[in-house]
Amino acid sequence: MKIRLAILGLCVSGTVFAHGPTPQKTDESIQVAATPEVVWKRIAEPCGLAKWHPEVAGCDVVNEKQQSITLKNGKKILQEIDELAVTEMTVSYRLSGEIDITALPVSSLNGKIKVVPEAGGTKVTWTARYYRAFTGNEPPAGQDDESAKNAIDAFVKAGLGALKENKTSAKANSKKTASLEGCCRVVKNFLKKLGLNF
Repeated sequence: MKIRLAILGLCVSGTVFAHGPTPQKTDESIQVAATPEVVWKRIAEPCGLAKWHPEVAGCDVVNEKQQSITLKNGKKILQEIDELAVTEMTVSYRLSGEIDITALPVSSLNGKIKVVPEAGGTKVTWTARYYRAFTGNEPPAGQDDESAKNAIDAFVKAGLGALKENKTSAKANSKKTASLEGCCRVVKNFLKKLGLNF
């Protein structure tokens, strides 16, 4: 009897101390001084994230549902759009395929961005549900719950902050500058042909 109780005690204590990944969440929202239609257009545009998120260096459309996103750290993630609800101005997405944990330290992630009119402007809510990178017990440094939450919190807050300030990414700005410079060269060459130099 004592042996059985001892074995039972070991099983119970093993269960108590075993601790796999727990679901993590990020819920953030901001007010934007722009109409919901303007904000929604930025969010809903295919690969639009690369135009306004400061942590995104580039984006390629894989197909109508998937986008390959290159982060500022050079790592890539595959984002899959589950639903683009135009009437509700809501986009639901998830990370798909094999997730590079050096890009984001998570093993899975589902997110949603919602746009609603509020106080003469727009409220944008970004929620995410995810699990840490290491799915077993005793995760190594950088692959634990705290690391996952810190990384996703920072990514979401950076994106919302850029939307609030109506910022565009460095890559988008460089494209605009290059386009403007090209236009100026064409005009200057045309004026030169007319004998007008500026």
